[in-house]
Amino acid sequence: MKNPYEKKVQDIMIPMYDYPTVSAKATLKDAVQVLMNAYNPQKNKPRTGRQCVFVVENNEMVGIFGINELLAAIEPHHVKGTIFGGTKGYNVWAMPVFWEGLFTERCAEVTNKQVIEYMRPIESYVDIKDTLLKAAYFMIQNNIDDVAVKDKGRIVGMIRRADLFKEITRLMISDVQMPNTADPNTMPYMGNLAVDTKSM
Repeated sequence: MKNPYEKKVQDIMIPMYDYPTVSAKATLKDAVQVLMNAYNPQKNKPRTGRQCVFVVENNEMVGIFGINELLAAIEPHHVKGTIFGGTKGYNVWAMPVFWEGLFTERCAEVTNKQVIEYMRPIESYVDIKDTLLKAAYFMIQNNIDDVAVKDKGRIVGMIRRADLFKEITRLMISDVQMPNTADPNTMPYMGNLAVDTKSM
């Protein structure tokens, strides 16, 4: 039996139209300007607090660019190496190179680079009618703070860890009646977690 108290992804996600967008061919300078305008309060406009933008190519959402991607862009790749643990390779700095002026130098070097070079491709997503537990699963498995939401094959929004946390606090702290977990008939509906996180 499905839990009547449990919200779905569509109930707490942030709609796509609430996010700023940039072209895949936009420069990092352009993207940073859009991010700054979205995150900071503007005259006669409310502060949205959005920390990422959608990247658009051929009228399709193809990626996400945010503060994490920006920091990765200024990382000095020429001093990076790769180590292998088990079957996975991890990018690490080959040596701790943090000389004075490198931060400013890297910012200048990538200013006019295109966003598409540094964006995070939209490879993982959940459906608008999926459970919140499935969204949490995707975030943990992919070590990301947000997941794109699709409806009938198109990106319609984003669900974030902050949104899940807000719902968790509502359930734990508010006066919402919780199900009796001793009764299997009132256990929350889990959905199907056996999914391909790379499929589109």
